[in-house]
Amino acid sequence: MRRTSLRRVVITGLGVVAPNGVGTDAFWSGLTSGTPAIRRISSFDASKNECRIAAEVDFSPAEFFQPKRTRELWRFSQFAVAASLLATRDARLNIEPALRDRVAVCFGTSVNGLGDAERLHERFLKEGASRQLIPVVVACPPHTATSQVAIELGITGPTQTVSSNCCTGLDAVHAAWMQIASGRADIAIAGGSEAPLFPFSFASFEALGLLSKRNDDPPAASRPYDRLRDGLVLGEGAGALILEEMSFARDRGAHVYAEVAGFASASEGTDMRRSDLTGTALASAMERAISSARMTPGDIDYINAHGSSLPDYDYCDTNAIKKVFGRGAYSVPVSSIKSMLGQAVSASGAFQAIASCLSIRDGIVPPTINQEVRDPACDLDYVPNIARSCRVRTVLMNAHGIGGGFSVLILKTPSWGA
Repeated sequence: MRRTSLRRVVITGLGVVAPNGVGTDAFWSGLTSGTPAIRRISSFDASKNECRIAAEVDFSPAEFFQPKRTRELWRFSQFAVAASLLATRDARLNIEPALRDRVAVCFGTSVNGLGDAERLHERFLKEGASRQLIPVVVACPPHTATSQVAIELGITGPTQTVSSNCCTGLDAVHAAWMQIASGRADIAIAGGSEAPLFPFSFASFEALGLLSKRNDDPPAASRPYDRLRDGLVLGEGAGALILEEMSFARDRGAHVYAEVAGFASASEGTDMRRSDLTGTALASAMERAISSARMTPGDIDYINAHGSSLPDYDYCDTNAIKKVFGRGAYSVPVSSIKSMLGQAVSASGAFQAIASCLSIRDGIVPPTINQEVRDPACDLDYVPNIARSCRVRTVLMNAHGIGGGFSVLILKTPSWGA
């Protein structure tokens, strides 16, 4: 299908369940004020772990679900459904029966219900097989969040589950964009959800040697691009976006945050754990995303970057930007909201997309906090410590998954002309 045959797609609703708050107001206020949401773990006893900090969500299921429904939904699905409900409310979208088969759900997760499954596995080892194991089939798999969003909202259109690690959130937005652009749907709910803060899943990330050990100062632990970084901070949560075909949104008088302009992905194809410091594959994805948006690097006003606080990933970000933007790399603001939210894996890309919509709306770039000691190899304008007011018409987001995958999404200020 030629690019010119695709329908235009806009974003009309945002919903977020994040470590710095539930709802876009709390989320955006926390980001623009540079407030870290990282603290000592309270959801389980981490006293024997080398890392004892995380970005936890303060979430009350009772605010969204009846008790029976709460029991049906494991934590990652609770996040996904709650964020989707918030997004539909923000979009003032009522999914009536006549519309249900024209709505798609494209959601993603990677850790899915691994943490919640721990307790059932322990019970199985003690008591053997029983009907208590049924949730492992109906509540644990990655597709459950997607299915539960459709069930909650009565959606009968296409459903698609994405699981591409930290690229998931951006990939889900792309999948939703394609559902609408190709004419298979008029509306789509896209997003990512993750709940990895359970003893077993948390310990698995720790075993990889990825996590910061700055236990004595949790707010300062996530420090992308800073020379004193010692690893990422694991987070959790969910973000959801409502995408609509442009004329459909215009006809119903929807508020529009941004238009989806371009996307591309790539893979290093080399190693599951190490990243290519040169950023060659990421640069290729950036170039193709910019081309697909019919832009040039000079058209990009802001980069909402992956910035996870892992040194090799930070170098990859930096070098890829330099390859693509040349001398202009030092003029475009770059920031990482993971400095405040931690690394929420599949939810992180959704957080980036939501934050980028709000940057376009308000003309504000959130900071990269904890910038104290400059890393000579990371010498771009990372918007250190304090948010910046500036013109934001276009935003490029990049994500980098374990295993060498990259995704790049571009949003722009909506224009109603051709």
